[in-house]
Amino acid sequence: MPDQVPTFQHSWIGDQSLSGELTDKQWKILKAALTVFTEKGYSASTTSEIARVAGVAEGTIFRHFKTKKEILLATLIPLMQNFIGPGATNSLHDLLLENDNLPMEEVLLLILEDRQKHIAALWPLLRIVLLEANYHPELKDVLLNNVVRKVQKSFLVFLEQRQRKGELRDDLDVWKLMCSIFGGFVTYLVSCTLFPEREQGKNNRQELKVIVELFLRGAQKQT
Repeated sequence: MPDQVPTFQHSWIGDQSLSGELTDKQWKILKAALTVFTEKGYSASTTSEIARVAGVAEGTIFRHFKTKKEILLATLIPLMQNFIGPGATNSLHDLLLENDNLPMEEVLLLILEDRQKHIAALWPLLRIVLLEANYHPELKDVLLNNVVRKVQKSFLVFLEQRQRKGELRDDLDVWKLMCSIFGGFVTYLVSCTLFPEREQGKNNRQELKVIVELFLRGAQKQT
């Protein structure tokens, strides 16, 4: 199956099949479904449109998949298990390993830049995953266990190591430290999406530096 997953050219998504051994027709249907879901959203997508993009009759879809939900899960769950989860975890692990000798401030900035880059590249796919995880428990379970918790674990270990080095207060729980830095980061990403006029013309790296500065030193005026 030489074709890559449609619409995405990313290091976390390669040319392997989405869910083990698939027939050519199943593969065409899943690729078409991913294209339609990311362009129109799951709710607004129809099996007739998926069939049109796949170049098959709509009846063919239901010979391979019982429902539209089954198509959704057969597409997104393997992507998270085999590509997004390992990619997110491994890239963070490699970044931390390669920059272990750098000061805390510089490493945090690199982490935020790295996460922002990957989120931007995969956003059409991630948007579908995040929206539909609220309605499909199977999807939510894979998202939490194969992506979120694994990335959290790597970052929590990093924070604990920096506490032992004396770069962070050791009287604070690392979970709360993680929530603090990523809370500011997520708020910034949301602001860029909802209020683009506020961020227009600003230097992205400088904005991320401010988030790191607030995390490490707070907002209180230094005397």
